[in-house]
Amino acid sequence: MNHQARSAALPRDAPVFARPGRRLAGRTVAAGDLDEATKRAAFALFTAAYEGADWPRFLTDLSEKQHVILMHDKETGELKGFSTVSVRVEQTERGKAIVVFSGDTVIDRDYWGQKQLHKEFSLLLLRLQIENPLRPVYWFLVSKGYKTYLTLINSCPVSIPRHERADDPWLRRLLDSLATARFGAAYQASTGIALNVAHERVRIGLAPIDESALSNPHVRYFAERNPGHVRGDELACLALVRKRDAAAVAFRSVMARLRKRPRAA
Repeated sequence: MNHQARSAALPRDAPVFARPGRRLAGRTVAAGDLDEATKRAAFALFTAAYEGADWPRFLTDLSEKQHVILMHDKETGELKGFSTVSVRVEQTERGKAIVVFSGDTVIDRDYWGQKQLHKEFSLLLLRLQIENPLRPVYWFLVSKGYKTYLTLINSCPVSIPRHERADDPWLRRLLDSLATARFGAAYQASTGIALNVAHERVRIGLAPIDESALSNPHVRYFAERNPGHVRGDELACLALVRKRDAAAVAFRSVMARLRKRPRAA
């Protein structure tokens, strides 16, 4: 979709809207292995979350990704969420690095608050680190929704931009380079914003920045840095993914799931 990552809202910091008994099961598959029915189901979820969704753009974006995290209802098997992921080896000032780019991410609102997506994504990051022990792994995303932004900065302490400290110069140079290469003139290095050139935006009311959300300083910072988020502008973000960060997210996801299991009498 014009190479942009469009996340309706990763549910890590969302209110728990999941209905009782509805649980997700996640798995990561090769993007090239998706059948037509799964692609159509994913696009239906995307359309429900975004105004201006376009089927040809959706397929073009998907063709550029290597992995897709699929989230199915554990009982019915229906697709209720997905996230596309691109993995590339990039030459940087400090040598070659693995850059993971988060693409389209949508979860049915009835399933917000569950951790399966975070666990699957963290396991993918861990696997990439194990397979590439001598190369750093960076997580690159652009976010028009504050929940996605919160997911990155809460999961990865070594990340930019953040409200509590200035950008690390090295990370900023790398982020500007990656964003310029992907978005061209649509990316404004002076603001760190990728303008919405695909004409897609989160549907009104899906994840608004209300007074309650603004009580979080990270959310206030996101709104200040990206005032055009309502019309689809996206804030470019970058994190250095340390093994302990990815492991911690996966561990928290597993523990959260275990705590919700009914205990035997």
